[in-house]
Amino acid sequence: MAMLSNYIVNVNLEGFVFKIPVSIVNRDGAYYYLVKEPKCNDQCINLKMRIIELMRQRNQSMEEVVKDVIGGISDKQVIEATMYYILRDLRGYGPVTVPLSDPDIEEVELNNWASPITVVHRELPGVRLITNIRFNSEVEARDFIMSISRRGLPRSVSLLKPYIETILPEGHRFTGTIGEITIGPTFSIRKFPPRPMSLEELISRGMLSPSAAAYLWLLAEFKGFIVISGPMSSGKTTLLSAIASKLPIHAKIITIEDTPEIRIPHPHWVRMFTRDGDDERSRIDMFNLIKIAVRYRPDYIIVGEVRGEEVHAMLQASALGHGMLTTFHASTPEEFVIRMVSPPLGVNMGNLQLISAIVFTTIRNGRRVVRDIVEPYMNNGNLEFKSILTSTGEVDVEKSGRLRTLSKTYGIDITEEIEKRVKILKNHAEAKTEYEYEIEEG
Repeated sequence: MAMLSNYIVNVNLEGFVFKIPVSIVNRDGAYYYLVKEPKCNDQCINLKMRIIELMRQRNQSMEEVVKDVIGGISDKQVIEATMYYILRDLRGYGPVTVPLSDPDIEEVELNNWASPITVVHRELPGVRLITNIRFNSEVEARDFIMSISRRGLPRSVSLLKPYIETILPEGHRFTGTIGEITIGPTFSIRKFPPRPMSLEELISRGMLSPSAAAYLWLLAEFKGFIVISGPMSSGKTTLLSAIASKLPIHAKIITIEDTPEIRIPHPHWVRMFTRDGDDERSRIDMFNLIKIAVRYRPDYIIVGEVRGEEVHAMLQASALGHGMLTTFHASTPEEFVIRMVSPPLGVNMGNLQLISAIVFTTIRNGRRVVRDIVEPYMNNGNLEFKSILTSTGEVDVEKSGRLRTLSKTYGIDITEEIEKRVKILKNHAEAKTEYEYEIEEG
């Protein structure tokens, strides 16, 4: 067994902060996320059951009941364990409270109530770690999902509709079933990051080079149409948010999403969300929202993910001069074209040249990386793609037709502009690394 990491997760419940140790280990080729919660002995179990029972009987708050029950207990470990489990189960998220409190966990999943919970860790993208967290019965797992349905929005789940898609109060996206359409209860929680990562952080993590980041920053600022494409969990939304955070601070920006994942620091920011409905009249999709967004006269429109007819509205908005950012599921230029021109998108191939650049992300050796950046263009009636990255991931300014166009249109020295932004990004990245090092040493 190889120990890969060992750290503390701060679990904040009702003003109490519990420090829970977590270990990540590799055992026989499998990765494990092991949580060491306080040990609850027989006395702790009895106290917890008594508090819950008295809360049902009395018309008192949890705080009042807890004070009455544990007031005479002198064993600090028993008190702490009792408080932890009472708060974890009544105010937290039960057995998955620790991974949901861990800022490095991106997803928490249950595929079978009889198997352990699995998680996806930021430092091991694309890998599912097996936890030592599990439900004791199918009923307990189903009750957990039903309790989630009462906390999120929307809140409907029943035998008639045995699935739920909801947003938790912290912004996490919860999708679950109570059976009927799956073998027993299942769920997937996609966590809402506590803060978006910056371009500087992505550079320091090796996702992309400083010159690639500078290129995307420049292209986005001058209202280009950037598509970030790649497989699931390859960092598309993370990169999109990082680019968006570099847009001019006083620009008007509209984001359009199914669920809230994008966060930017801009004051003139309007968030729009799609809405499911039982019929066409009550349903609001991305196509409708993009048409509405254009009437707001935004400088930039950001669409969380394009997968339908909304791509036509995006291309039109781009042609009108709005800056556009979005993500897409395709791993190569060939796959990108096939998906774009085929139903349900059905884009005219010639219109794809309105896209300024396509960024292809992937997971390589357990790390999210920008694999390539290409610019689409028409050549003798055929759509072709020109890669602007060198073998080391740097931007070759001479290869970029988009940069030449910017130079002619705005009269700027592109090489000088890229170098200036690279210097800014490097200085910020180095300053942040030094600050984090000092914090860790301190």
